[in-house]
Amino acid sequence: MVSFLEGTIEHLGDKYVILNTGGVGYKVTIVPKLANILSKSRSEVGKVKLFIHSKLNMREGTFDMYGFSRKEDLDLFNLITTVSGIGPKGALTILSSVEPSHLKAAIVNEDANYLKKVSNLNPKIANRLVLELKNKVDHIDIGEMKGIDLGQEGQAVEALLVLGYSQGQAKEALKEAKGNRLEDRVREALKILGKK
Repeated sequence: MVSFLEGTIEHLGDKYVILNTGGVGYKVTIVPKLANILSKSRSEVGKVKLFIHSKLNMREGTFDMYGFSRKEDLDLFNLITTVSGIGPKGALTILSSVEPSHLKAAIVNEDANYLKKVSNLNPKIANRLVLELKNKVDHIDIGEMKGIDLGQEGQAVEALLVLGYSQGQAKEALKEAKGNRLEDRVREALKILGKK
């Protein structure tokens, strides 16, 4: 099994990267956030190292690889795939829509409603994710969870959705938005969205 790949970027798509490792190009599926980071720093970055989850898909006859820039994100991805009904593609979709630290906070706080609001998860899947992982995520160091107000985060996303922005636009803008109060964060997010 492949644990990591290190090489240069041959091609970068929205949801994948082709990594040239010793003259062999590996297509690795990644979250859009990582694709954005790699596209912004592509000229500055020499070699890229991705931690890999590999999966042989017998039904489709493919060998799929999913890549992450941090080992902790890979650990969380692997943990999500242990939940019944969630495969690698579903886990990647979840990590594409929810920040890893917010996902961990939602699971620890047993807040399935946040997961439903922010990632459009099926209520059964959101509840199963919380139920099956609540005692398993403690050892994964995803980052600081202090100060994460999931209720406020969900309300901010909803406010931007009501104003006509897509879920992806709302979440990206809120990542950059500063402020402790809900109104301040939404106002800041609107300024960021207005510039784009």
